[in-house]
Amino acid sequence: MTPADRRILYQHAKKLAPPHVYLQPIDDARFGLFRDGQSSPKPKAQIAVVHVAAWQKADLLTGERRLRLSVTGRAFLRRYLSADREEQFLAQHKLVGAVDGEGAAAGAVRQTRTSPLQWLKAREQAKGYGLRSVDFAAGEALARDYDRAAFHPKQTMNWQGMVFVDACGSGLPDVSAHVLDARRKLQAALDFTGPGLAEVAVAVCCSEIGLEACERDLALPKRSGKLMLKMALTRLSIFYGLQTASAAAASLRMR
Repeated sequence: MTPADRRILYQHAKKLAPPHVYLQPIDDARFGLFRDGQSSPKPKAQIAVVHVAAWQKADLLTGERRLRLSVTGRAFLRRYLSADREEQFLAQHKLVGAVDGEGAAAGAVRQTRTSPLQWLKAREQAKGYGLRSVDFAAGEALARDYDRAAFHPKQTMNWQGMVFVDACGSGLPDVSAHVLDARRKLQAALDFTGPGLAEVAVAVCCSEIGLEACERDLALPKRSGKLMLKMALTRLSIFYGLQTASAAAASLRMR
């Protein structure tokens, strides 16, 4: 998903989250948001087709004409809506801009959100320090695997016990094959990253918790979170094939 797709999804998160809500085309360019059994034919919200198509491509929606949140989509929004510490972090880094069209002329404003990774990447572009493009790509790859694995937010800190691949009497929930594959891949990525670093990567990249809150939750020394995150992302960039081990080692030396 693009940042715009993600922003629109977050904008409608509370309306989409209930199980009785669905999306249905109202014309060639828009989907309407409806509730089961509603008396009015008027949609509760209207969403451009391009955004809905992106959500479908990310496996967040299921269905044919009436689209509802998939298991992955519900986990994605549940993580977003329930992370109080994420809200505290994002409140410090909200970007305010003019609304397109008529609202802009009237001086109306809106708030757009940025994740911890996006904020750190912006610092690299603006001030010359922060996350490199390869670090950012590695964090985004981990977040995608986490979303596809459909984990509940409370599982993020206990990364060692997140994945169970024994399908014979191990108590594994009834999940689809692609979710199980995503969990195996996520576990492999975290194993490759290593204890300590993996916890930081999951907290920041997947649960989108700010560095200060991450340091507090994991009992880390102050101002150590950024260094540990960079080390974790360097390991992940090797795992996801974004750079070689020798290039990663050289980048650490140059820092």
